[in-house]
Amino acid sequence: MSTIRGESWKMAYAVEGIYKTAELTAALVNPFGIFQTATLPDPAIDIQPFWGHSTTSVRNWFTAYRGRVTLEGSIPDIMITNGQLLHLPIGTCTTTHPDAYYTHTIAETNVLKGITIQATYADTADATPLMRRWYGGKVGGATWSANEGGFLTMSLDRISFVGLYTNLTGETYYSADVADITPVYVTTEPYLFSYGTLQLVGTPFARVRSFRLSVDNGLEAKYYVYDDANIPVRHPYEHIEGRRRYSMSCVVDIEDASLYKELIRYGTYTDFKGFQAIMTFTRGTGDTITFTTPPSAAAAGGDSMGCLISRAPHNIVGDPLVSVGLEILPRSLKIVSVDAVSVYEGQE
Repeated sequence: MSTIRGESWKMAYAVEGIYKTAELTAALVNPFGIFQTATLPDPAIDIQPFWGHSTTSVRNWFTAYRGRVTLEGSIPDIMITNGQLLHLPIGTCTTTHPDAYYTHTIAETNVLKGITIQATYADTADATPLMRRWYGGKVGGATWSANEGGFLTMSLDRISFVGLYTNLTGETYYSADVADITPVYVTTEPYLFSYGTLQLVGTPFARVRSFRLSVDNGLEAKYYVYDDANIPVRHPYEHIEGRRRYSMSCVVDIEDASLYKELIRYGTYTDFKGFQAIMTFTRGTGDTITFTTPPSAAAAGGDSMGCLISRAPHNIVGDPLVSVGLEILPRSLKIVSVDAVSVYEGQE
């Protein structure tokens, strides 16, 4: 008897040309970097039991009804091999071509792009008993992080979808369009944390031990009265972007008092503007990924403020070097990726 093993899977995505319209098999060739696990967005059904309608049920519920269906997943452990994924939780990507390298600039947009994802399981008889394709997806939250001795990684913390197709003949979500996929895997090396630099308050810090930057898009599911053949009954009609919130933290072995000065000035600043933080990761001789928050120099006042340090405790410790854990509130973000890839999936 054949079984499905945890190693026997394929997964790929495509950016949707029209939001909520599933991309076809030929387009589903883009892998999510290098990763080992994923929480797939299979239906979660709000089943509501009711008591009190029958004298025979007594303490047990009498009947149940099906409510809303949600489709949410995540991929927590992606090692980044190029910048292609980086625009999915942010907005848009545009590319220029200087010399032998391509510069991909990722900028914020108010409306995120939709994505289609497919996961295919194979069994020990080399058959494909289960294929699932989710569409109308938006990335509700993402995190980029790196720790000393490790790789630059990305987590798609929450991906929300509106619909699902499968290859299960005769079942509710069956579609004849769901066929096996052939992802085109990237062969370049991932980015190492050790080849990175961090600038805070205009000062480069050589002794950065960890880095974490998160975005929350505040997605809200909308369940309207609608007549749309693409959206199954009880599924969300769409997901609307809410207030965008960033958070950032890092651990730095300190060399001087510059970070402490920045912290204690916040209560007395007459020009309360924050600062610009720049984190750059390098691979080989020409490939880089640079996170810049805010995209331009910080200035006082609305729509211009930069990063603000909320905590930076300078404690007494027994370690050879004194480390400071920084908690930082960024306002906006730009990411620039330079590599040999001419076109990123879904770019403008």
